[in-house]
Amino acid sequence: MASFDLIVIGSGPGGYIAAIRAAQLGLATALVEKDPAGLGGTCLRRGCIPAKTWLETAHRFEHMHDLADYGIAGVDVSNLRADLQAIVKRKNRIVLKNGKGIEFLMKKNKVQVLKGFGKLLGGGRVEVKGEAGAEVHEAKKIILATGSVPRELPGLETDGVRVLNSDHILDITELPSHLVILGAGAIGVEFASTFARLGSKVTLVELLDQLVPVEDTDIGLELAKIFTKSYKMDVRVKTKITRLERHADKVVCHLEGEKAGTVEASHVLIAVGRAPVTGGVGLEATKAKVDRGYVDVDAMLQSAEPGLYAIGDVVKTPWLAHVASDEGVVAAEHAANSLGKDAHPHPINYDRVPGCTYCDPEIGSVGLTERKARELGHDVKVGSFPFMPMAKANIVGEPHGFIKIVADGKYGEILGIHIIGPKATELVASSLALLAGEMTVDELIGTMYPHPTLNEVFPEAARAVQGRALNL
Repeated sequence: MASFDLIVIGSGPGGYIAAIRAAQLGLATALVEKDPAGLGGTCLRRGCIPAKTWLETAHRFEHMHDLADYGIAGVDVSNLRADLQAIVKRKNRIVLKNGKGIEFLMKKNKVQVLKGFGKLLGGGRVEVKGEAGAEVHEAKKIILATGSVPRELPGLETDGVRVLNSDHILDITELPSHLVILGAGAIGVEFASTFARLGSKVTLVELLDQLVPVEDTDIGLELAKIFTKSYKMDVRVKTKITRLERHADKVVCHLEGEKAGTVEASHVLIAVGRAPVTGGVGLEATKAKVDRGYVDVDAMLQSAEPGLYAIGDVVKTPWLAHVASDEGVVAAEHAANSLGKDAHPHPINYDRVPGCTYCDPEIGSVGLTERKARELGHDVKVGSFPFMPMAKANIVGEPHGFIKIVADGKYGEILGIHIIGPKATELVASSLALLAGEMTVDELIGTMYPHPTLNEVFPEAARAVQGRALNL
C-alpha cells in the first residue's frame, strides 16, 4: 500500500491536468488509468482528437476539387478517393504521439501512474486492479474523472459492424455508401460533415426541431440549409428511428415523425450523446450523492464525501474537454489549499463556456442564445452579419454562414455571440474576450479590427444590432 496526498482516477483532459496542477503545488500525486492503450482518456483516444483528424482529411479532400479555381493546374482530381485505411493510420499516429506527450508530462511533474481499474473503497482508499492483481492505496484527497461512454438506446444497440457508435466509426476502413446518423448534436453533425465530404450519402435524423439543439435556433436552421444545399444531405428533424432491420449487407431504418418512412443504409451511426462512467467505481462506498449517474458537487467540485472531488463528464456541467480541464485545476487547487499549500482556487463561470462544433461550416458560441435571453426577461435586440461580403472569407473560399450577436436593448450589454462559418471555432475566442470584458454594442462598434480578417464581422454584427450595418 502506498500513500499519496492526491489520487486522480481517470487520465482524460480533466484528470491529467488535475494531476499536473496538484504536483506543481507540491502534492504527492498518483494518476490511475485502466485503458491499456495509455493515457489521455476519451478526448485523446476516442473523441476530440481522432475525430478532428477525420475532419481535417475531409476538409482537405473537399478543397482538392477546387484546385483549378485557385490556379493550380495539372492535377487530375477526377480519380480522387478517400483511403480510409490511411486516414485511420494517420489518426493512430497522432493519438500515439499525443499519448507519449502526456506520459512525458507525468514523468516531468513526478506524477506516479498506476495502471489498472480504480475503485473507491471509502475512507480515502482506492483499489487499483491491474494485470498483476489488486493493490489498495491511500490518499488524503481523491479526484474522480472517469469520463463517459457512448449512450446506447434499447432496440438500437450498436454492433460495431453495421450499427456503429462514435468509438467504432473512428476505425472504419470501408467508406459507407449510405450512412444514416441518429442524433444531430456535435458528434452527429461532425461525422455527417466528414462522411458527406468523403463521398458517402448521408441521412441525418434528429428527434428535436433543429440540428445542434443546444445552439441558437438560427444557427441550427443555417446548418440544415447548408447541409442540404451544399452536401445534398437528407436532413430529417422532429423524426426518430423506431426500429432497425439488420442484414449482412445493409440496415433498414424505420422512421417516425415529421419525415417518417424507411431508409436503407450501408451503415448506421448512433450519436445520441454519452453516459457518465460512475457505475462500478465504488461510489456506493462513499457519502457522495449520485443523480442518474452524475455526481452532485459544489462550486469547488467537492462531493458529499469528505475529500472526494468529481470533474468532467461525471458531473452536470458542459461536457467539453476544456471545461473538464478547468474543473481539474479548480479541484486540484482546492485540494492543495486544504492541505496547506499556496493555492487560490476560483469557481468556474459556466455562463462563459465557449462551445465549438467542428463540422463544416464550423460553429462557435458563447453566452446566451436569443431564446434563453428572452426567457430570462432581457429586452433582447439581435444583429446578424454574413461572411459573404467579407474579403477574407472569399479569399479562403468559405463565404458562408454568419455571426449573430444577442444584446440587451436597454443597456447595450452583449449577452451572447453565435457564429457559423469559416474558422468559427477560432473566432469564438474573440467572442469570449468580448463577453468577459462585458463590452457593450457601442464599444464593439468603436473597436478597430485589422483588414482583411474574418474578425471584421464582429463590429458589423454590432452595427446590425442597431440597424445600421455597413453595406460592404
